[in-house]
Amino acid sequence: MSDLILVIEASTRHASVALIAAGAVVMDASVTSHDPATGARVEGLMPAIATCFERTQSNPTQLSSVMCSAGPGSFTSLRSAAALAKGFCSVLRIPLYAVPTMELLVATAKLPTGLYTTALDAGRGEYYVSNVATLDGYITDITPVSIIPGTRLHTQAHERHATLVGPGLDIDIFPRASAALALLPGIVATGPAPIDTWEPRYGRLAEAQVKWEALHGRVLVP
Repeated sequence: MSDLILVIEASTRHASVALIAAGAVVMDASVTSHDPATGARVEGLMPAIATCFERTQSNPTQLSSVMCSAGPGSFTSLRSAAALAKGFCSVLRIPLYAVPTMELLVATAKLPTGLYTTALDAGRGEYYVSNVATLDGYITDITPVSIIPGTRLHTQAHERHATLVGPGLDIDIFPRASAALALLPGIVATGPAPIDTWEPRYGRLAEAQVKWEALHGRVLVP
């Protein structure tokens, strides 16, 4: 299987992975984050990736690149996904590409031409939001990602005459790795990310870092 691409999406609690080849999704899998018997949190990304390789009778050495969701979203999940993506790319010496999470959300929903406000839960009663437009399948960012109070979410969308897209919203959907297929031209055109320095755009600092900085009165990373 040539030109095999691994896509990792872990911005929300419904993470997923996919393999793309020859302009088609050849396999995708949801990520199990909790043990069904005990409810304990488990590492599900690598088992899901292994399942994709096993079911397509392929292996990592056939990868031509890895694509990783760039956030915003869950700090821990995004960081784990980035670590895996970098590991594959470093060992195999293949390029790493960043997938814009909000665009991936729209691509997953396969939305018709129109204006949309994409939103993901940021915790603390807030949302990560961005405004996008779709035209004949092409997705264009109108505004960069920002954080707004949940109380402003519907008002902002109404002011822009936009439909809300995201978990629990007007169009209720989670981003999925397989939807990266629709974004491939734009992702590749943007170019690969620097493996040594690239990090997802987490949207906000991890809670542990916020507490550390408050305790010590300085930023952890200048």
